[in-house]
Amino acid sequence: MSDEPKPPLPGEVVGLNENGPIMDQVTTLVDPLKVFVKDSVRLVKRCTKPDRKEFQKIAFATAIGFGIMGFIGFFVKLIHIPINNIIVGS
Repeated sequence: MSDEPKPPLPGEVVGLNENGPIMDQVTTLVDPLKVFVKDSVRLVKRCTKPDRKEFQKIAFATAIGFGIMGFIGFFVKLIHIPINNIIVGS
């Protein structure tokens, strides 16, 4: 008898053993997810809640940013209305 592998039978799924190519594909998909979960858990454990002073500083900076962006939008709209009326010609 020869030592050649037998051809698969009709309907037999090839490559489902532990050392087959399908297991390698599963491993390549699962390993990055494991690393991501491990890093995420470490990040959440190291995060701390801001104290009142830090929170007020962040809220104040955010409010200033919103105000600046609002004024920029207002002035752009203020300049755009007369230019649009000149171009369209009411």
